[in-house]
Amino acid sequence: MESISYPLERHDFSWLMVNYTKTANASSNFPFILSSSSFREALQTKSDDLGWLFNFSFGDVCLGFLSLVVIRNLYKDIHINFSRKNVVSKKWDLQIFDFILTNVIKTITGVVLLAISLPVALPVTFLFWLLSTLAKAVYAFQFKGSVSKAQGMDGLWGLETKESRPFILVCLRLSGVPDVGKISHHISSRILDVQDNSGQYKFRKFRQTFSQLYGYYIWRDAKSFDIAEHIRLIDLREYYQQMLEEVNGRSGLKETIKEPVEVADTMLSQFLSEEGTAALSSDRPPWEVMLLTRGDGSYNVIIKVHHAIGDGISLMRVCVETLIDSPLDSLPVKPKKENPLFRAAVGLWSALLLPFGLIQIIANFDNNSMHGGQLSGKKVMACSRGIPLAVLKSVKLAAGTTVNDVLMSCLSASLSKHFSRRAEVIDQITAVVPVSFHDLNAPLVVSNQFSCATVKLPVSQEHSPEERLKVTKSLLDGMKRDPTLLAVYKMMRAVSEVLPAPVAELLLAGGGISLAASNVPGPQQEISVWGDKVEDLLFWVPNRAPVGVGFSFVSYMGFVNIGLNVDATIVNSVEEAQQLLDGIEAEAYHLHKKYVQIN
Repeated sequence: MESISYPLERHDFSWLMVNYTKTANASSNFPFILSSSSFREALQTKSDDLGWLFNFSFGDVCLGFLSLVVIRNLYKDIHINFSRKNVVSKKWDLQIFDFILTNVIKTITGVVLLAISLPVALPVTFLFWLLSTLAKAVYAFQFKGSVSKAQGMDGLWGLETKESRPFILVCLRLSGVPDVGKISHHISSRILDVQDNSGQYKFRKFRQTFSQLYGYYIWRDAKSFDIAEHIRLIDLREYYQQMLEEVNGRSGLKETIKEPVEVADTMLSQFLSEEGTAALSSDRPPWEVMLLTRGDGSYNVIIKVHHAIGDGISLMRVCVETLIDSPLDSLPVKPKKENPLFRAAVGLWSALLLPFGLIQIIANFDNNSMHGGQLSGKKVMACSRGIPLAVLKSVKLAAGTTVNDVLMSCLSASLSKHFSRRAEVIDQITAVVPVSFHDLNAPLVVSNQFSCATVKLPVSQEHSPEERLKVTKSLLDGMKRDPTLLAVYKMMRAVSEVLPAPVAELLLAGGGISLAASNVPGPQQEISVWGDKVEDLLFWVPNRAPVGVGFSFVSYMGFVNIGLNVDATIVNSVEEAQQLLDGIEAEAYHLHKKYVQIN
């Protein structure tokens, strides 16, 4: 199996050995390290690929942080071979010695780190918990139930700037002509007016505004909720004509495109780029539905929802379990059944390894054209033509992978071609992947329940398609069995709920990550809403600065559709964005030809 190069991980031990004699309060300044003769000698025993060292600026980084990075990654250098392997090694391609020894070391180290940090962390956490509890009491006393403190991870998406607006976009293409009255009644009766057993609105967030008060994010009942303020009917042809008059150089576009469907898709892409992440009024609940007439016998429904209301899994459940005409029981995934005792043991182990989970998110230092620049806030939105799910499944079966492995490998290949077109030599790129912690067997509650995992996608141009798929599978297998995901989820939830908004935003700001990739399962049978057949389904994940690139995958009726939401400073045209999506599709068919088709 092709190995992945992690420059920071390959040299951090030598780096630490040079600096371990420093005093406790001394900093590990990178130029000082380079001047050390022992460090230079250590480098000579390592890989010749040292260019990253001289182009990487660490500044003053405390030795404690570097030590954590080293401890977290040191096990990658352990290669002790045993002739016999057990069930664990056969399943995960791991040697039993590596598996036991490295995790024992990591667990012991995690216990030590927690023991050192808890005397400081517990009093601080308790203080903020008291402030959070006081804020809840003040809200209850002052507003008599009309205001509630944001729960769980809702506050993670509170920060909204012109560079980063946290809106999830869902796009449906329906047959027929939109009827605003019928659609308004359907949404009201299925979602807005539904009450629980206690007489409260079941999906109350859709009737509340989201804001900050006394240092915490709150949900406040809208003073005068009117669904008419949340549904807009737009004729794309008229809207597009207006844009032609306002924007220079755009008048020739209509003349070069002849087919009605192509005209409509071009207008839709432009509309999404202009309006998809535009700010919503702060005195209204943060969602809207835009009905776009296309002029080709169908219309688009754009559902724009603030991420604080719920995540992709949660909102998809709302669609398939309540909004569509014939509600489905659940999403097309099978929740795992776990023994409660085993789940408790995994939870404890995950807590002990929490320091390593935090490092995996923090210790990323991407350096490429997709990361590091100042974002503009102007977005380029694009969507794929759709990859047949049968193609992906046949590759999955032939290669012994999962559909998600295949998709992420295809994404890596497309990114490799993108960097090649820009004459960049990049070996890997860090992607953040949300991992759902929803209990799909539990009653539907609109919420945010996910952990963040990072994976370094292989984008080297030296990989063959087969090698890239193997490497990607290995990386994603490691991500899925990472025991720190649960602890990171609990920590993010606690930080979002207990810490004041400015403090939480400071701690949870992600740096060094180039892109986000989200995969949400959709219904595989044909569905309809308010009597109109759904012909296509897409969604776009929002970008949270400094990340400016988001890929989203959703399956519907035997196809996987891909949406790309990218800042215009990174990809400045729909054509370039479409190249990235076309590259994913081309790689999928190439893998299918390699693994399945007979030449």
